[in-house]
Amino acid sequence: MAAKEDRQAAIRRLVAEGTVATQAQMRKALKARGMAVDQSTLSRDFIELGIRKVAGKYIVDAVVAPPVGDVDLSALVVRWTTCGPHQIVMHTTIGQAQGVSIAIDQKAEPAIVATLAGDDTILVLTKSRRSQAVVLRRLAQWFGDKHEA
Repeated sequence: MAAKEDRQAAIRRLVAEGTVATQAQMRKALKARGMAVDQSTLSRDFIELGIRKVAGKYIVDAVVAPPVGDVDLSALVVRWTTCGPHQIVMHTTIGQAQGVSIAIDQKAEPAIVATLAGDDTILVLTKSRRSQAVVLRRLAQWFGDKHEA
């Protein structure tokens, strides 16, 4: 079995056992099993496996999520607003910021320097004021016009 398959099988087992409540605990549990994984890889695994958090507990959706590039994530994005000339703050539904952030990163938009995701908030950093305008148009294309003045 490949490393990814082993890791994802271990994640499924840990979710089924209900012994982990955070991604940090999941990473620690995987490390104890000899599988070091960074947070972004773990988030991608959760998306691929259809794992989400409900009422403080990880669950596996009945339907496994398709790859991020094939999913319409617009329903997960609530709104966004600018914060100065280089920052955009996005709000998602609870627990969805990391998946949306990964989808944004996969778009490889050159005007985006980085994204930083929490639980329901994403910070999008741009290169300049002009880049910010480009990114605002891209966000509207990808997720619908949810710009909040």
